[in-house]
Amino acid sequence: MPKDISRNRLDLLVDITALDGKIEVLDIGANPIEGEVSYQALLDSGYANVTGFEPQEEALAALDARKSDAETYLPHALGDGKKKNLHIYQSSGFTSIFPADAASAAYLHFEKGMTEKQVVPMPTRRLDSLKPVGKVDFLKIDVQGSETAIISNGIKKLAEAMAVQTEVRMFPLYEGEPRYGELEAALVDQGFEFLRFASLKHACLATGFKRRLKRSQFAQAVDGDAFFLRNMRAVNSYSDDQIRTLAVIADSIMGNFDLTLYALEQLQSRGLTNSMAIEQYFEMVPADARRG
Repeated sequence: MPKDISRNRLDLLVDITALDGKIEVLDIGANPIEGEVSYQALLDSGYANVTGFEPQEEALAALDARKSDAETYLPHALGDGKKKNLHIYQSSGFTSIFPADAASAAYLHFEKGMTEKQVVPMPTRRLDSLKPVGKVDFLKIDVQGSETAIISNGIKKLAEAMAVQTEVRMFPLYEGEPRYGELEAALVDQGFEFLRFASLKHACLATGFKRRLKRSQFAQAVDGDAFFLRNMRAVNSYSDDQIRTLAVIADSIMGNFDLTLYALEQLQSRGLTNSMAIEQYFEMVPADARRG
């Protein structure tokens, strides 16, 4: 769908929900290595503020060079507040406080990218201790194994957040990194529930046939991104502004119109919008997302 139509739909949604202020996005591990971020449309439309963290100097410089007035990037490494060793690998996307698992790298044919270049001792900071971080509506986090520690030390900062986009590891890449179940447990403890995968990457094991097999045939799931949502079984306990925020996040970041319409129905039940406005929004949902 053309960007101008998507922007018109977003403008209408902001109007229907009577969103007051901007969506506050927290991006931890903001290294710009994979193109456009999930919240880009929201940022480009002027409906978001972004606070990001990136401890790698080159990545931070790249972020600062292209940032808008709505973006602030800080050099801190987040975690449990203790000093760690930052392992910097040939491919910067693998940089982690955890050492590479050599057996995993060999099995997945990641040896080149996970070749260690440097180890840098560095302090970590607890998310809850950081004054520059205020209200958080949406968390995006990709920190190569540190997600669980950061989220477990950010209980206060994430108390009002409605959604989390986190990297999830389905096969271990590092020695001692928390497994997926530990990450999910930390999020559930803070009132989030798994919604759906945004992406899932697989590695080709038969390297001699990598160029002859379709990606759908790559066997080993390695990692991806997943969305976790504030527990909707308790939706009546959430503020009007939280539901407004959810409606906008679901459309502009998640691209999930079912969830957006659910949030609009919740606002209607509170007398904050009406069926005509919701129907107007629905008519702007892409045709390939509707039946008939």
